[in-house]
Parts: sequence; C-alpha cells; structure tokens
Amino acid sequence: MKGIWPFRHFGLKVLALGLAILLWVVVSGEATVERGLSVPLELQEFPPGLELQTKPPSTVDVRVRGGSGTLSRLAPVDIVAALDLRGATAGQRLFHLTPDQVRVPFGVEIAQITPTTVALVFEKSATKQVPVVPAIDGKPAPGFIVGKVTSDPARVEIVGPESSVKRAAAALTESFSVAGARERVRGSVTVGMLD
Repeated sequence: MKGIWPFRHFGLKVLALGLAILLWVVVSGEATVERGLSVPLELQEFPPGLELQTKPPSTVDVRVRGGSGTLSRLAPVDIVAALDLRGATAGQRLFHLTPDQVRVPFGVEIAQITPTTVALVFEKSATKQVPVVPAIDGKPAPGFIVGKVTSDPARVEIVGPESSVKRAAAALTESFSVAGARERVRGSVTVGMLD
C-alpha cells in the first residue's frame, strides 16, 4: 500500500487553488444591486367552462436583486410571472403572487412583487344562436331603394360569459356600402359583437 504524499500532483493543486482564488475575487468584487422591472403576467391552467369578466393585468412590477453584471444583461423578457388558475370557480377570486411564481435566470432573486394579489372575476361560459344584422351605409342611385337585406349565414353561434351571452340580441356586421347602387349588391363583411 502506498502512503499519501501531500506534494503529489503539486502543479495541478496550485492551479486549482489559483482558479478558486480568481473566481472568488471576481464574484466577491461584483456589487449586489436591485433593479425594478415590469414583467409579463402569464395565466396558466385556465379552468375549462369559465370566462374572465375582468381584464387581468398584462404586467406586474418586480424588484430583482443580483450582481450588477448579471442585472445589466437582464431584459424584461428574461423574467415571467406565472399565475396558476387551476381550481378557480365562478365569482371573484384573489390570487397571490409569490417569488416562487416568478421565473428568473440563475443568479437573480426576487426582492418584491407589486401587486402581490391579483383579483379576477370568473363567470360560467355559455353559447347562444343569434341573428346576423347587416349594417348598410349610403343611399342607392336616384329612383332606387334598399330592398330586403339578408345575410348568409342568417344566424351565428356566440360563446362567452353567461351574462354577456344572455344580453346579446344580434351579431352585427361592418358597414356595407350601397351608395349609388342600381342593382342587387353582394359582398363579404366581418361579423362580430359590440361586447
């Protein structure tokens, strides 16, 4: 059995010690700073059969802490706050944002999140068939009148929050011009809802 000799591979040991000291000097010499950023808010695990009644904030403000070199290379897209909506039910719900819900690069930590709570109002989804009401713009040529206005399809299915769907009476189209028309006019237009 060979004895342990402390000076074996002495050159490698000195090199490793030198690298460790150099790394320590670089890391300890970098000042720790804080920086405020506005980062996107993602809604994840959206529950099926529910609709949002309120517009959620698209961003949240975070204060991040880390080395000055790391934070100088940091862009707002490098950090994302993710709100887990799993288990949400109809009604007003409060969701708390914690540092664990914010994805950050290595070497960066979350110091503060604003707002810490996001209020969202959910409502059950509903569907309904409504008639399409074409919008006419302009007047036909002298001696002509606007006759029967029809659309194809005559009805469309709408989907949305239950209260909004119940209030909806018809789907509207963008304006279709009949200005100066002397014969039947046809065209394609976009159909939508005001709500």
